[in-house]
Amino acid sequence: MAGPGRETSVGWALFQWDGRISRRVFILGSAFWMMLNAAVVAVATARGSDETVALELLSVFFASIALSMVSLVMLGIKRLHDIGLPGIGAALLVIPAFSLIVFFLLCVWPASATSNRYGPASNERAG
Repeated sequence: MAGPGRETSVGWALFQWDGRISRRVFILGSAFWMMLNAAVVAVATARGSDETVALELLSVFFASIALSMVSLVMLGIKRLHDIGLPGIGAALLVIPAFSLIVFFLLCVWPASATSNRYGPASNERAG
């Protein structure tokens, strides 16, 4: 770990931009949001067509989408840092024309083998 109060955690992995993460953490974090959003859609579909319930579930769905997009960008920034690239490229994850290509590349591109300007090995915070 990088020091006191700087441990890796799920909250850090999903919602903070500093440090580096491995391909596995990137894929697992992305899969978490995909499953959560799919569960929200499944619940909304199963609940029926009552207008009040539909509006409540729609607001939950949009909140879930917003959180997942922010988290996906944070995951992407840390994954780009692991590769040794600047995190600004993670913005392409929210542009539909580029999102699948960038997502695929982040899933398969190997990490830099040594420490880089973004920090030590994968899954640790920058000092």
